Amino acid sequence: MTLLESILTGLDEARRHLGQTLLALAGVVLGTASIVTVLALFGGQAQLTQQYLDEVGGAGTLIAGDAPRSLAPTARELASERLTYRDARYLRARSTTLEALAPGWELNLPYRANGRDFSGQVAGAVPDYARINAIRPMAGRWLSDLDLETRSRVMVMGWKYADSLFDDAASAVGRLVNIGGKQFTVVGVMEREVFRFASWEDNALEYRNERAYIPLSTAFSQFAQTDNLSFMTLKAKPGMVEQAEDEVRALLYARHGVEDFELRPSGSFGGGGESGQFLLLFNYIFLVVGAISLFTGGIVIANILLASVVERVRDFGTRMALGATPGGVFTHVLAEALVVTVLGGIVGLAIGAGLTGTVARVMQLPAAVTPGIATLALGTSVVVGLAAGLYPAVRAGRLSPVEALRYG
Repeated sequence: MTLLESILTGLDEARRHLGQTLLALAGVVLGTASIVTVLALFGGQAQLTQQYLDEVGGAGTLIAGDAPRSLAPTARELASERLTYRDARYLRARSTTLEALAPGWELNLPYRANGRDFSGQVAGAVPDYARINAIRPMAGRWLSDLDLETRSRVMVMGWKYADSLFDDAASAVGRLVNIGGKQFTVVGVMEREVFRFASWEDNALEYRNERAYIPLSTAFSQFAQTDNLSFMTLKAKPGMVEQAEDEVRALLYARHGVEDFELRPSGSFGGGGESGQFLLLFNYIFLVVGAISLFTGGIVIANILLASVVERVRDFGTRMALGATPGGVFTHVLAEALVVTVLGGIVGLAIGAGLTGTVARVMQLPAAVTPGIATLALGTSVVVGLAAGLYPAVRAGRLSPVEALRYG
């Protein structure tokens, strides 16, 4: 019997045992649909995460900051000045793995202009900060090396602050803004930045809209008594992220004598939150449902095939007596299992694609069934079919023709 004949016979057997076949199909269909939906949602979230990482510096960007103080600090910890601008200069001079470095400083200060006032964040920055973080002024320019050298009182405003003070954000360029009692000239306004991991989440980049950037040297001279930093943004050379992290740790430890700093990937705290945990739980529930459904479907298929083998013992014995080989009978039974699982996989793939579209629309999440996901889902169904049909096929192939003909 050829493979095609085995498949056609398998279809006939599936029709003859329609109730059992539908029960087996239900498990395979539900399992495949669940897996398709989970993979599509995971893929969509992975795309979103990559887009967010690109917005905050991309792969290889690290953030260095002060570590929380211990409850019982040692003498070295008490003597350390923590993260300073001198550390940044030290890293820039000695590092061989960093492509760019941008020390930063932050403080909440009062804003006043155009008869309006509020308190908000002011960030001291350097020119490289814009290059690392893909900062794009919508009007005017970013901070320059000359601004840094001359300690200029200039600023680049976030979109929301500029719009709040002057109604039209772009019109803020060239205007004066009083920050902490000091007059600054607006030389640039950043474009409004919006990024949400889900429709119900807050804007993960809102902090950029709600701050103003001034030269780091000006921040130190006008508002700080020391050169302590709030953070350092580090960009590793391509393919050297781990080496850069190890090198930065070693260099800072050599200067401080204690590890009173911490390094984390840029964007590691962006987005997610409680809703991110909900999405992760939602995906895992679908995955567990899919795995259980496929496992259950496999058991049902195995039981159906075992029952079929018992019912058709004389039939198999007759075929073997007429020249059918044990391998041929084995292939025939295995083909029947594949027929059920492939049918279930195809139907499950169609339902999964529809379910993915529904979930994506209702939850407003990016999700798409790619060829890779479809192939993986169908491949999983085939593997389940092979595993479920293996024992019944082996049992059928080992039948003795003489004993089989006496059966019944």
